[in-house]
Formats: sequence, structure tokens, C-alpha cells
Amino acid sequence: MKRRKHLTETDCQELAQSRESVRSLTQPFNQWKTKQDVHRGLYPRSRAARCFQGKGRKPAFSFHSSHDNVSTDKSTSSSHISEMAEEASSHIDEDFGASDSEVDLSPLEPTISRKRPFSSIEHRSQCSDSGCPGGDASSSFCNFFEEDDDDEMSHMLDSLSESCYGLFGVTDQNNASCGHLNQFPDELLQCIFGFLPVVDLYQNVSLVCRKWRTLVYDSLFIKWKKLYHRYLAKDDQAVIEIEGLLKKNRITADNLLCILHLVKYFATLSTHVINPQAILECLKHHHLYEVAEKCVVQRLPELVCENENVNPWAVLAVIVLLSTTVGDIQRLMRCLQHFRSPLRLVEVIEALYCLATLLFAMREQKILISNRIHYNIFYSLYLLENSSSYQKMASYENARRKPNFSLTNEQQQIINHDIQDGQVVKIMAFAGTGKTSTLIKYAESRPHLRFLYATFNRSIAKHASHLFPKNVLCKTFHSLAFQQTGKLYQQRNKLNTSKLTSYTVNFVLPEGKGGFIRAKLVVKTLENFFASADEAIERDHVPIWCKNNRGEREMVSPFDQQLAVREACKIWKGMQSLEETRQYAHKMTHDGYLKLWQLRRPDLSAYDAIFVDEAQDCTPSIMEVVLSQRCGKIFVGDPHQQIYTFRGAVNALCEVPHTHIFYLTQSFRFGAEIAYIGATILDTCKKIRRKALVGGNQEGTVREHFPTKVAILSRTNACVFDQAVSVTDKENPSLIHIIGGPESFGLSKILDIWVLLQPKSERQLTIKDRFIAKWQDKGFSALKAYAVSAEDKELEAKISVVEKYNRRIPELVKKIEKCHISDSSNADYILGTVHKAKGMEFDIVEVTDDFVKVSCARHNLERLQITFAPSVEDEWNLLYVAVTRAKNHLTMTKSLENILTLAGEYFLKAELTSQMLKDGPVLCALSHCKNSIPEQSVLTMRKLPIIYSDKSEDKGGYICHACTQHRVGPITQLMISPEVLKTNKLKLENIVLPRHYEGLLQVI
Repeated sequence: MKRRKHLTETDCQELAQSRESVRSLTQPFNQWKTKQDVHRGLYPRSRAARCFQGKGRKPAFSFHSSHDNVSTDKSTSSSHISEMAEEASSHIDEDFGASDSEVDLSPLEPTISRKRPFSSIEHRSQCSDSGCPGGDASSSFCNFFEEDDDDEMSHMLDSLSESCYGLFGVTDQNNASCGHLNQFPDELLQCIFGFLPVVDLYQNVSLVCRKWRTLVYDSLFIKWKKLYHRYLAKDDQAVIEIEGLLKKNRITADNLLCILHLVKYFATLSTHVINPQAILECLKHHHLYEVAEKCVVQRLPELVCENENVNPWAVLAVIVLLSTTVGDIQRLMRCLQHFRSPLRLVEVIEALYCLATLLFAMREQKILISNRIHYNIFYSLYLLENSSSYQKMASYENARRKPNFSLTNEQQQIINHDIQDGQVVKIMAFAGTGKTSTLIKYAESRPHLRFLYATFNRSIAKHASHLFPKNVLCKTFHSLAFQQTGKLYQQRNKLNTSKLTSYTVNFVLPEGKGGFIRAKLVVKTLENFFASADEAIERDHVPIWCKNNRGEREMVSPFDQQLAVREACKIWKGMQSLEETRQYAHKMTHDGYLKLWQLRRPDLSAYDAIFVDEAQDCTPSIMEVVLSQRCGKIFVGDPHQQIYTFRGAVNALCEVPHTHIFYLTQSFRFGAEIAYIGATILDTCKKIRRKALVGGNQEGTVREHFPTKVAILSRTNACVFDQAVSVTDKENPSLIHIIGGPESFGLSKILDIWVLLQPKSERQLTIKDRFIAKWQDKGFSALKAYAVSAEDKELEAKISVVEKYNRRIPELVKKIEKCHISDSSNADYILGTVHKAKGMEFDIVEVTDDFVKVSCARHNLERLQITFAPSVEDEWNLLYVAVTRAKNHLTMTKSLENILTLAGEYFLKAELTSQMLKDGPVLCALSHCKNSIPEQSVLTMRKLPIIYSDKSEDKGGYICHACTQHRVGPITQLMISPEVLKTNKLKLENIVLPRHYEGLLQVI
């Protein structure tokens, strides 16, 4: 056996760990064959066995491509091979006897383990590896995915055995064992491997032995699946190949018939079709078959054979193009897996990966095509390859009640990683992907280790303490800091439980140099210092911009910068002093003692590893504390749920260097419809395309409105008050639950501000809030001026509510308090801001219209030559968080629908024109158009109805082909010929943009 001559102790440990990760492979395969057949090298003559026998057999579905490279960063689990093997075994008709026993696997036998950060994918290596099988393309992928230097890869290849290190047979070929996996034909092994996510193939399977590595890098093995992931990761060779393919086949943005050329190209990829009629018979079970067949017959007659049978691959392609949901693609896959189908599942997967690659590339090449088509394919393939998504969901809530819950492939990969001292592991977890349950399982599987679970939210830490095992201590960062620094100030009665304000700071500024504007500068300087990892206050902590007395934004002068630094240093010195003081500005705040804790360099060596939850909300100060520890660190969070940058938080998941990175992309909270909304926000607004949010198989809706049992989520507190008024100020008021409670929301403060608004002589109510009471002599206008100059957004929102409702405030506040109940499960409506709802989930969510807006649909933006301008990232994150709170149903705003149009989603469904016109002529449902639908068209698009959160409704209806082409582009060519389409004159809408659109849109 050829193996590496010099292995360090660490190498041996990693090799042993890798070997253990694939040990489970042997058992399912031993059940497939009898001992007698294995000894003779024979296999039963079932249909599947005959199908796999013979190395020269051509596949039923073959693709012309010389590249077999791949690049992806999906998380992996070697045990997933067993699940896929069982899936493959379902094609075998006969039962097999089990072998005598499992192969003895010595724990001392070294193998290869690949432990490197997935971030290497982001920085592709340009070196080549001539040792990789599969030619130049394989070498390209090997370098792109693994980013090894030549020496490391040379050692890696030297370490690979010809005989699997005894994993599936002894290493001595003169005494070969029976019953091991490598006695399967290569075709059968590749069929099994074809079910796996590509990261499993390249980080686990290809490192088992040289034979498996050769099979994985075989240029004929799942080449489109590999090519898809390489193109997704912008591998240079893959991009060149796909762009050349599109150009060669006239699938370009300037070709109106590009969608027809796509179908033609796909139809020609089959070089060895076994019984195409049988494939058509299977496709007939799909509800879109009739539509697709007539489309091919009339629009692509050259793909109809002499026996009047249409090309099955053309029909398949059209079904995919006309599918509107993930369920349509899943049903297509089930049809092609019918027992009469001549196709293997691996061939079906390859066909779908081919379409997914071309569709994604078309969008990248600015061809107007809905991303929903690609997303439906990707979603279906993801669920298929990660089979545990069909099993019991690994959710947050059942993590402790059901300790044997199924883990996804991504979760298992994380749990399999043994954290070591000094390692920094990042887990990028999308909304609802089970990050907490993953950490629970991680800690449960290591009872000999002691963990610290740290977060910022007290309620989350308290809830986590009931979920995690006993070897995990759950604390907030503030509680950790309080034990060492904060309690000293509490004992001296010098702890300020509220935040530092411009009002209190103004009292300690030098005479003649005060004012709320300068006080605000000092406050922001201190806040920036508290959030930073710096040891002293510097000029860099002073804001660059501020608002002047006229409310105009201007640059801070050098004099004011110097003043802010000097006064901030004085206040910080006063805060640190343990001497009693009457000045609130000199009392220690929560953020102050947290900063003091960081400066004193706390020692957390009592723990073997630290879990940092919601890491996207960490400040550099907290990051410095955690990273300075010698133990292992695991940062968990969703970078797209970072909504606290105004508090000094930084996106630690992007800023912190790491040794390992993992992803959790499958949400257990919702199904495909809601997942698509969240994924599209990230795609169109934040340009996140390498990783896509997916859900499960749950049913869900996004086009309906529900009258009760709804969580109404808003951007601002002012909108929450408006919603509370709308559901309580009526004859039969609804029961409501305000997230955080009325006091946390500030209802009493709103009433106090209203009292302050009244003339001093007419004030009959007492102002209870101490801060508002300080303005009784100066009056309401002075309070409002303070809120503006101090840029106190929360106070400004409450003032705007008082000004809007004025005399009705006492009555409305009383109604809201009366209708509020503490048990949210009994409430008709749950109301709150996204900041308060973060971390929660609800069956039905209604998003209000006070989020960042897109004023009109994509086709109108283009017509008006208006480009979609990026907004502050936090604003898109707020919308993403709001949408992903929904479990079953989401009620959208018109603006949210406009965002979907940026990805080509118009909620259109194709139907047969002949069926539509059977009751007479039909006009375009759009009010500005009224074109008639021509009889010569094969298909017509119907706009699906939508009810928005403001209760307005788009009733939908059939849309003429001119309007359809204006929206969804070349896919219209599947429905009507260009000659007939010209007879439909496009009539443009009269667009009225809102006055404030300039802040969101940028005119070219």
C-alpha cells in the first residue's frame, strides 16, 4: 500500500477522524449482496443490476461537456452517503443477504481529513494540480475548491491508498476481503455518489482512496452538476465555457427567440435515449404536460418526430419553464421516477442541473427571465440531496423535548467538527435554520467539555438555559461584565440604568460651550468608544457629520471634534470613579461597565469553548474579549439580520477572521413560497446569490389576507400605534398583544407628551415620566426642538404620534391598554416593531408599508430610465427579518411585490388560450390596455390575484402578450409567434411616483 512516509501526530489524528466519519458506509451496502455472489464477483440480474453492468454502457441522458469541475461551500456529512445509497438501492428488485460481519476498522489506521475554512472558496487559487484525475478541468476545480499549495496536495495524494486503508477491504491485495464496497462496479458507485451534494464528493468521498477520487473527477460523471456549482462560484473556466455555449446557441439578450433556442439546445443533449415514448408516458402524469406538448408542437415543430411524438426533453424543458412553484418541479421529478421510466434518478438530476445552469447564466447575461424558474429547480434539488429535509424537522422548540430529532446535512457537518483551542468557527445561519438546536446537539455530543453560551438578549439567554445541557452556562455579556465590574457601581449607588443622553451631558459641559448639538456629539463619541476595542478616546470616535440648529447636515468642525474628545474623556473619568455624584452623566451605564470589563481583559479560561449567539450584533469591544481567549470560539448568527448598527454593532460574521466556516441555509420555519420572498430580498437588494435561503415542504401563501390571528410587524413605533388604533378603535374592538408590553412600547410616555402639549393652565393630568416632567416649564415646543437637535428618533416618533392624533390621545391610549392582553396566543392581533420581534416566529405575518420602498415594478423602472439604487443595508435587513418571521402565511405590501419584479417574478401563470377563449373573446385585464387575446396564440398568461396588507386588492386576470413580453420578456415566445405578437400594440401605464422616491431611486 502506498502511503505518506512521514505523518505527524496531528496528521494521524485528522486521518483517524476522517476514517471514523465514513465508517457508517459499510453497513447499508453489506445488506445488498450475498456472500456467494461477492466471492464470485457476480450481481443479481435485476433490472437495476443489468442497467449498471458493463463499463461501456452509455448513459440514458448524456451531455456534451468536457469539464467536471465544481465549486461549492455546502456543509457536508459523510454519513449522508449511506442515506443516498439506500435511495439508490430502491432501484434494485431482489433482496440480498447480509455479509457475515462488519469489516474490522482499527482506530489506529490513518486516513485523510480535510479541515480548512470554506472561505477559501472566496479567494480562488490560480495554481494547477497535475495530480488530479480528469484533465485540466479537474485540476481547475481541485485548485478552486481546495486552495492547496503544491506540497500539501502532493502529500494528500501520496496519502491516498489504492485500497481504502482497509475501510472497505484489507490493504493486502493478496488476501482481499469479500463484501467490501469497492467490489461494486464503477457505474454503480458513481450512481450512488451522484446523489450527494458536491461538497461531500470533494471533501469526503474523493479523499477516501485513489479509486474514489478517480470516479469523482471522471469527466463524464455528473458534469452538469459540477459545472453548475463552478459557475455559481464564478470559476473562470466555467464562466468562459457557459458564456461560449450561450453565444454559440444564440441564447443571448439581443435574440428575441433565445428561449426557443434554449429548448432546442436542451433537446439535442440526449445522445442515447432509451425508449423516448416511455419518457413521454411518464411526463403525461404531470399537470403541465398538455400545455407543454402543445407549446412544443406549435412553436417548435422541428422537434416533433415523424410518428407525431414530440421530443421528450423539449417537453421536459417547457414544463420547467412554465412551472410556477417548487411543487411543480417536485412533481416532475416524481413523474420521471415512475417505475416505467427508463431514466435513473441521477440522470434526472443531471437534466435539471443542466437547465439550472443555463437559466442562472441567462440571468447573469442580462437576459430577461424570472429567477423563480431557477429557484424552483435549485430548491427541489437541494431537498433531494439533503434527504433529512423530508424527515422530522430539527427545530428550535423541539430540540430538548425530542432529543433524537433528525439533523440536516449542514447541521451534521457542524456537529462533526471538534473545536480545538485557538480555532475560530463561524456558522452563517439564515433565518429559522435551527442554529440553537445545532448548538444544543453540539454540546450534548461533548458532555466532557464545558461551554459558555453568550448573547446580548436577556430573554434569549434565559430561554436557552432551559434548553442546553448542564455542561453549558448561558449568560448575557452584560451579566458576565456585571459580576466583575458593574456590581461595584451598584453597591455605591452609582449605576445609571438608562442610557447616556444629550440632556444629562449638557449639564456637565463648560459654560458657553454647551447646547444639545454639542452634547449629542459627546454622547456619540462615548458610544463609539464603548463599542470599539480601543483603550482610549480618540478623535476617530467623534462623528464626522452632525445636524445644525436648522436641522441641516454638516461636517463637524475640528474645534468641535477636539471639544468632544476632551469632554468625553472627562465624563468617562467621572463614570469610572466610585465616588458618589449627583450628575447623571457621571454615573456608570450598562455599556460603560461592559467597556470597563473589556479593558480589564477578562479571563474565560474555565471554558473549553465559547458559543457567541447573534454574533452579527457584536461590537468590536465584545469581539476583542472573545477573540483574546485561548479556548475555541464558535460565532453563530445571520449577517442579514444585523439591525443594530446604530448601536455600534459590527457584522462579526464578516469582519472576524476564521479558521473554519459553516452554513445553515435550510429553514424549518416556512415552505417554498415564503423562502422565495426572503431569498429574493437578499438577491435583488443585497446581491446575495452564492447562497440561497430554502425552506421545507410546508404549504404556505403570500398572496392572501387574513382577518384575525395575525402578527402585524412594522418598521417604526409610530406605525405600531397606527395599527393598534385601527384594530381597537371600532365598535367591536379586537384583542391585541403588543410585543414587549405597553410600558416597553411607551404608551404612558405618549400620554405624558400629550399632557405637555396642553396649555399649562389646562393640564389636568400629572406627567409621570421624570424626563418629560423636566420640560413642564419650557413646554412642548422645547421638547420637540430637543428631540430634533439631539436626533432622538424614538422621542421624535412619539411626538409625531401625539401631533397626529392630538385630542384623541387619552381616549386611544385608554382603548389600547384595555384591549391589550399578556397572552399572545389569545390575541386577535400581535403588534410590534421588527426590532422587538427579532428571534420570534408567527403563523401569519402581515408586513406594514413603512419599510424601505420600491415605488414601481421593474418594467416601469426601466421604461422611465430609473435604476434601483441601494439603500442602507440595515433597512433591507429589517425587511428580510420581518418577512422571515412568518411560518405559514405572509401578507405582502405593494412595494414588496415590486421588489419581486426586480427578479422577474410577476405572479403569472400560463394557460391554454383555446380553453380561455371557449366562452368568447377576452380582453387584457390591465386597465390601461384592453388588447384582445389573439386566437393564434398557444398560451396566455394569467395574473394571479393578490390582497395586500393595506387590504387593497389586485384581482388579476388574463394579460395580453404585449404586456406579458414587457414584463417577462422572451418567455413570451413560447406562447405566440413574433408575427402575431406584433399585432398587439403595447400600451404604457401612466406611472405616478411618490414625492419621496428620490431618496430611494436614482435617475440616470
